[in-house]
Amino acid sequence: MTRDQIVTSLKHLLKQQKQVKLNLDSITDDTRLQGIGFDSLSILDFIYDVESHFNARIEMADLVRMERVKDLIDYLHAKVPR
Repeated sequence: MTRDQIVTSLKHLLKQQKQVKLNLDSITDDTRLQGIGFDSLSILDFIYDVESHFNARIEMADLVRMERVKDLIDYLHAKVPR
């Protein structure tokens, strides 16, 4: 899966999250994950959706280290078969 396909899929999944208040077009690689508007429960819901969609497990320790959208994209790009 290409990086662009991952970004498109993530934006689609973000649209389904009621907590996200940001305009999705304003989210860039450098956007902080905390800045998207998740609370502790909604981030877990989102990660569950991401794992299901991409069929990839995101380890909690790895998630904690992710600060920016780019980190999540890079992580998925490395995990998801091309």
